[in-house]
Amino acid sequence: MIRIRTYLYKITFVLIFVSAPNIGVAQLTMGADGLALGQATTALQNNSWAIFSNPATINSEKKGLSFFSLRNYGFTELTDIAVSGSLPTKYGSAAFGFHRYGGDLFSETRIRVGYANSWNNLKYGIALNYNHISQGSPYGSGGALGLDLGLAAKLTEGLWLGAKTTNLNQPGYDFAANEESLSRELSLGLSYELDENALFLFDVVKDVRFPVAYRGGIEVKIIENLKGRVGVTTEPNTYSFGVGYESTLWEANLVFQRHETLGFSPGIGLNFFF
Repeated sequence: MIRIRTYLYKITFVLIFVSAPNIGVAQLTMGADGLALGQATTALQNNSWAIFSNPATINSEKKGLSFFSLRNYGFTELTDIAVSGSLPTKYGSAAFGFHRYGGDLFSETRIRVGYANSWNNLKYGIALNYNHISQGSPYGSGGALGLDLGLAAKLTEGLWLGAKTTNLNQPGYDFAANEESLSRELSLGLSYELDENALFLFDVVKDVRFPVAYRGGIEVKIIENLKGRVGVTTEPNTYSFGVGYESTLWEANLVFQRHETLGFSPGIGLNFFF
């Protein structure tokens, strides 16, 4: 009976990739807080996970080390695990990130390094991204190096405009069976902070392979140090919500994302500040 259940589990896992290849992939947005905000992170300021989003918004105020894990749709084989860190200096802010997704049948690894600086009310950043995919025979494995650029401009007090482009150099994997390009997208976003009690985010994202996607999120202060978050995305249609508790030296975040077809994905994140 246990063996039959194991086979059914693996068959379901394979069907996700075969029948829905555009959603059977890793999350591109890391961090439980950003995911709960509908992945609308292009203009999110001092983002602990900006190395995976807009490098211009790398945290320039605190040294940080962050951890994140998300179990996609309840499958162990579809788990995202990531770590990131930021180091502000007088010469700008440096950041790194590591992300792994998948299991024995398919896995993706990303290693990222980035740099951000500012001039007046304009922030700018760059990130190098090494992607490696490992697949079962006969597809093999491959790696590729991508380049991301980001900008963020302060329009008025509390209001920021952000923009980013990913894999600007159009990198691609060269597998034994075929060649596959990395995801390339352009996004524009707005963030507005209302008296430190509420944060509103909105993104427009265009991946070269898919239709225009819209993303939005709201964060509100429930009580001192406790925040609530909700978000929504299109292409694909998802809904998310979460909570976060922040103190001076650490922050804990929970997120639950629901895909309209595949169901719920729970995640947790921890941020430490120095």
